[in-house]
Amino acid sequence: MKARTFRCSFCGRSQNEAGQIVAGAPQAAPGVPRQMVGKSAFICALCVRRCNRIIAGLEKQNAPAAVSPE
Repeated sequence: MKARTFRCSFCGRSQNEAGQIVAGAPQAAPGVPRQMVGKSAFICALCVRRCNRIIAGLEKQNAPAAVSPE
């Protein structure tokens, strides 16, 4: 049986390329599309670091955020 390899939902890196990958499932909340609720999403450690840099204002985003803060 072949082991499943996950990919980051944001950058597309495989588990082998990125190392750690965190899995989650979006919950029903304002701004979250209904079709995404309960679906699996994955983010690698490199994207988490980049997200933290964007939030800290150390790096500019290339695209607007999908969900705006309330």
